[in-house]
Amino acid sequence: MRLNVLFLVVGFLLISANVMSQQTNSISGRVTDSISGVPIVGATIILEGTSLSTSSELDGSFRVNTVLPGRYKVTISYISYKSKVFENIVVVKGEAKVIDAKMVHNQELLSEVVVSGRRLSGTELGILSEMRKATVIANGISSQTIQRTGDSDAAQVVKRIPGITIVDNRFINIRGLAERYNSVQLNNVVAPSLETDIRSFSFDLIPSSQIDRILVYKSPSAEIPGDFAGGVVKIFVKAVPDKDQLLIEYGTSYRENATFKDFQLPDAGKANWLGFNSGKNDLPINFPENLRKATSSERNAAGHSLHNSWVPNTGKAYLDQKLNLTSSKRFNINNKLLSNITSINYSNSKTNYIIERRDFNTFDEVGQSSSPIYHYFDNQYNLNVRLGIMHNWAFRINQNHTLEFKNLYNQFSTSQYTNRLGENYEAAYLPDSHSFNNLFRGIYSGQLSGSHKINEQKTVADWVVGYGRSNRDQPDYKRYRSDIDASTGERTLYVPTGAAAAEFLGRFYSKMDEKVVTGTFNIEHRLNNDERLFNPSIKIGAYVEGKDRDFKSRNIGYVRANSSLFNTDLLTKSITQLFEWENINTTNGIRIDEQSNPNDNYSASNRLIAGYANFILPYQDKLKLIAGVRIENNIQKLESADDQGLVNVDNNITKFLPSANLTYNLNIKTLLRAAYGKTLNRPEFRELAPFSFYDFDLNFTNKGNPDLRTATIDNYDIKFEHYPSDGEIISLSVFYKRFKNPIETVFIPGAGSGGAKTFSFGNAEVAENKGIELELKKSFRDLTGSRFLNNLSLMLNASYIDSEVRLGDIALRQSGDRPLQGQAPYIVNTGLFYKDAETGWQVNAMYNVIGKRIAYIGYEGYPDIYEMPRNIMDLNITKVINQKLSVKASFNDLFNQPYLLLQDGNLDGKFDRKTDQTIAHFQAGRLVGLSFTYQIF
Repeated sequence: MRLNVLFLVVGFLLISANVMSQQTNSISGRVTDSISGVPIVGATIILEGTSLSTSSELDGSFRVNTVLPGRYKVTISYISYKSKVFENIVVVKGEAKVIDAKMVHNQELLSEVVVSGRRLSGTELGILSEMRKATVIANGISSQTIQRTGDSDAAQVVKRIPGITIVDNRFINIRGLAERYNSVQLNNVVAPSLETDIRSFSFDLIPSSQIDRILVYKSPSAEIPGDFAGGVVKIFVKAVPDKDQLLIEYGTSYRENATFKDFQLPDAGKANWLGFNSGKNDLPINFPENLRKATSSERNAAGHSLHNSWVPNTGKAYLDQKLNLTSSKRFNINNKLLSNITSINYSNSKTNYIIERRDFNTFDEVGQSSSPIYHYFDNQYNLNVRLGIMHNWAFRINQNHTLEFKNLYNQFSTSQYTNRLGENYEAAYLPDSHSFNNLFRGIYSGQLSGSHKINEQKTVADWVVGYGRSNRDQPDYKRYRSDIDASTGERTLYVPTGAAAAEFLGRFYSKMDEKVVTGTFNIEHRLNNDERLFNPSIKIGAYVEGKDRDFKSRNIGYVRANSSLFNTDLLTKSITQLFEWENINTTNGIRIDEQSNPNDNYSASNRLIAGYANFILPYQDKLKLIAGVRIENNIQKLESADDQGLVNVDNNITKFLPSANLTYNLNIKTLLRAAYGKTLNRPEFRELAPFSFYDFDLNFTNKGNPDLRTATIDNYDIKFEHYPSDGEIISLSVFYKRFKNPIETVFIPGAGSGGAKTFSFGNAEVAENKGIELELKKSFRDLTGSRFLNNLSLMLNASYIDSEVRLGDIALRQSGDRPLQGQAPYIVNTGLFYKDAETGWQVNAMYNVIGKRIAYIGYEGYPDIYEMPRNIMDLNITKVINQKLSVKASFNDLFNQPYLLLQDGNLDGKFDRKTDQTIAHFQAGRLVGLSFTYQIF
């Protein structure tokens, strides 16, 4: 707790110091089109001979602060405009120098210019320029677009990128490939995982306000890590500010199903308001390591040491809250730029869902029906708290040498209480079940990096050293069941006899800690200075990564202490009375019981050493071939145990991964790309570990498989790109992927009862994935004389994807041919944006839909479960009041269509929302928000 307060105090002091250290010497002005007078956004302003530069804002204005007194040459550049040069600009101490630039179009320039200053990467122009110059097939999104959408975190942001969907509002699916086939990096360093069960980075942890841009690389290249099939997602947080400023943003939201209504939550401790675990629900330090070996008195003492907190806290759900505080400061040290960005963000939100859950037995072909197993209604309450701190420094020695030190920490907690009612037909009882779940997740990512241009800029080198750490803490996940008498309505507690059943009366504890250390170095050297003809270059580099994970869990249940002596009157008491001190004993009450297994803990490590060489072979300005090879040696180790003894995994694998990317410029605005590359997909720690976990919500158990093999993938891509004008793009991509030994979820026959099912992982025989992607960004400016149409712009991306996996020998009672799990046949994102710089009004409408996709695989007689499409419409309205204050209203999920899991119960190959079997159904509710942004300076 003290550490948390220290973070906040340090952040506040840094911001305060920034405010007090402002300098008045500056050069400012406005950049506009010489004919129309329209402000130019993203123009680059450079003070020649120094490391100082900036870029123009949305209204065309710019300011370079902390300028030492003296005489300067100022160059202003922008794509498709002639550069504007101001000679002999004199800055006097205490004076703010003002210059205005009216830019003139130069139609002879390419649609991309190279300037010696820093490109404003967070703008649409910057992201399109980066995509165009990329040696691989890539898509991206800028902070400028993120501000338009009003998305709150990275999970909502990335789904605006072509070919990308988000699962469970956290995990990324690229080109129909699930999270395990995709890689995530933070500032060019691998991101640590926060999930125990799947390979994935939790995108909901990164607030959108911290993001500068996101790039998704979809084709292989020797310089990109080889463990991916869908894409490599690179999240870049803000680093070098363009001006000094202090911003504060406050927002509040109304949720249709929760706000101002009764709300129930488990006790999560006093630090939960900051997203941290106070330790209240942790196992006591002196708790026995194995209750099976404990004496009767030790068992009683252990049972008495745990909190009797089996009833939720009740209150009201008030408005969601969000607060962001961002400071940026530039320091001029002898015309060398030292800059800092510090950001603190906090959010608190509450949701309430009424979730209908059903399950069915295998389809009876004779009776042409499936008998129901259960029909439940879950009343689920969730409190989500997020605290984030970003603290980044950059030191630009000159235009050729820059050092950066980036730090990002985010803490996230979810407190969930669920009350389950309904009927279990197969076991013949009416449940009144309860679960109390507190989950705390934290992630730190830090990088020290440098970029250097030497040898008259013929040689470019960059390096990164990174450290990441994540933790996932789930203390005291409690579940208990009571049964309702259909005739009297009385509730009876369920206490198992003989052996405990923790899923009906028990507690689960788990902790995961993961550390990642990385280092990378790249150097590119131009072999020829003749830029008009053949100007080849070579790029080589090395990458090292060390990852360590430690996972521990305890599964504790309760049972009748003595079947013959048990006091049955306790069954009609309240749950709090059942767990009173005197009722935890070894005679007539309940007894704590160990349900943990040897496979509930594991430790794992991964050591990766890679090197590569890329040859860049351009001919004139028309053709460019990038061909190379990457060599990766990976040593993966895991230690655990099962009922048969120790389980050890030791995989030492070396792979050669060739790649080639060809770019042909049809003209100055149009290019064609073709790419091929071989990649791989390694098993993840959780997939190798024999650990089994029961999911209360889904009635599923998942376990690992230590015998998994590494999959290999051949990737083929063709992409057409056309850049009509500044900030615009029309692109069309076609891709094909062929997998050997892909890792897929498989059903384990004969395991589970009462509808419970057990799944594991296995290597399928082969899989194919193919599709088409379309991206369009178009402004209506200058198409007509209408001012309204001139302020409109359109964004559209759509994907059509098809896949097939052939399971081969692992298809036990499963379909041998089916789509890849999580693959949607189509994805559509579109947005219409209106911005009037003169009046300060901005209106943005966004639409998103994802085709039906397999959420959970089935087996013979039990069809796959599909998540059905939802049409999602969001609307944001922003009004700039003045230069310091703006107000934004947001309306999210206006259609409020239900989340629906459907099963083709009658096996007719059609999915009918009325006649087919509903597995899960709920409506999240609309979200209405209001936020205020104030620029203090």
